[in-house]
Amino acid sequence: MKQELQELQGWHKLATGYSALPQCALIVPTFRRPAEMVRLLGVVAMLEDAPGEFLVIDGSPDDAVDRAIQDWAKDKELPFNLVYVRSPAGLTRQRNVGIDACTREFIFFLDDDCLPEPGYFESIHGVFVADTKGEVGAVRGFLTNGINKPKTLLWRLRHALRIVPQGAPGQYHHCGSSGTWDMVQPFSGNRPVDLLSGGAAAYRREVFLKHRFSEFFYGYAQGEDMEMSLRIGKEWKLLVCGDARVDHHHADSGRPAGIARGQMAVRNRYFIWRRHSPDPGAKNQFLFWMDHVLMTAYYTASFLVRPWRPYYLGFATGTTKGLIECLVSPPRHQESPARSEYAFNLRETNAAVVSAKTV
Repeated sequence: MKQELQELQGWHKLATGYSALPQCALIVPTFRRPAEMVRLLGVVAMLEDAPGEFLVIDGSPDDAVDRAIQDWAKDKELPFNLVYVRSPAGLTRQRNVGIDACTREFIFFLDDDCLPEPGYFESIHGVFVADTKGEVGAVRGFLTNGINKPKTLLWRLRHALRIVPQGAPGQYHHCGSSGTWDMVQPFSGNRPVDLLSGGAAAYRREVFLKHRFSEFFYGYAQGEDMEMSLRIGKEWKLLVCGDARVDHHHADSGRPAGIARGQMAVRNRYFIWRRHSPDPGAKNQFLFWMDHVLMTAYYTASFLVRPWRPYYLGFATGTTKGLIECLVSPPRHQESPARSEYAFNLRETNAAVVSAKTV
């Protein structure tokens, strides 16, 4: 029985300029960040390697983002088709909406507070083109924020106590942790990784014939990119492209409070760990739990030292709740088969509604 698609509303404006990469699309999920969206649109529109399609998937409860980008796009000549979709909120859900709405062969994702540098899209597209055997399923960009950024005290404690193994950036360990990108110097070329950054990665369309971002992470997603990477990494090669550089500006708006983030830091990581390391062994189990005990102690101590920063106490409270939840009622989720869920009724800007598009 064919399942009925949920219809979403939006609008589109056709490109009036030249696109160097017509087979590429950029999907940007956003939530209450009109200024960041306009800034990103302006940067991408000026790139010589702009993709052929730019999709804004808006989960905001108001129309601030919609109005901001319509005002920005008015009377502009764009090198890409600009598509706006009003979506149910939630990062992974918005990404899946974007996949259904997208029409191109290579699908890029960026967070709305990321700014790609010149050559970003061309460098990643070049990796896919050079892969004549079609073995590379996804490529992440190189986030420049980690350059010369010292490791935090928490990371230094993790390594000093040997709770987290030393490892290459993007490497996943069976104790549920991964190598940090802090202090990684710029490089040229490509390196294999286990994990992608959901905020700066691109995929072959074929990947989404079998996979979607997990529904377990609906709402504010934390760790969804790690879970997706480990899943598709069993079938495809994953790479980081050092020549595709992007700045991540970490906007504070649209993020949950400390308690919710602390709880997710444990709950989501536990879910990923048990799904992809079903038999980790006694040592890795010990390291997993000790890492979260250390995290709770670290944020508790941080609050005692800086009591004017209630976020620290909230995060420690959240990790404590997460630990208890995982011990008493571990999170589980049965993944649904990948499929299209949405149809789109898109009007042309300043025009009547056009016929619905289904993917």
